[in-house]
Amino acid sequence: MEEVVGSGGLVTGGTWTFLSNHAHVLLCLADDPDQTLPVIAGRVGVTSRAVQLILADLIAGGYVERTKVGRRNHYRVNRDGLLRHPLEAGRRVGELIAALGSGERDPGQGAVGGRDLGELPDQA
Repeated sequence: MEEVVGSGGLVTGGTWTFLSNHAHVLLCLADDPDQTLPVIAGRVGVTSRAVQLILADLIAGGYVERTKVGRRNHYRVNRDGLLRHPLEAGRRVGELIAALGSGERDPGQGAVGGRDLGELPDQA
């Protein structure tokens, strides 16, 4: 990807995204609450350990509940949880999911437009 000098001399481009990995994990769980950590990691583009740490944050914050079902985990997203940043004050997790998560996506599909992150085209 080509770097472009924007206003104020800041370099733009690169690999940044609009949503954090926490939001990506939350959207994955909203799509399929029975996904394994390695599957979520592959969809988000991070390690399983990173997903484990993110889940710990989301569970501690009351955004996700984890229940054991046999040897696997089932997750429930608290759609009534409030978003944390002051710019989103009063907005709920459910609004984020409604805007960005289909809730009908095949669990095997990537979280970004139905494609795995590795399949995203390069932007020129």
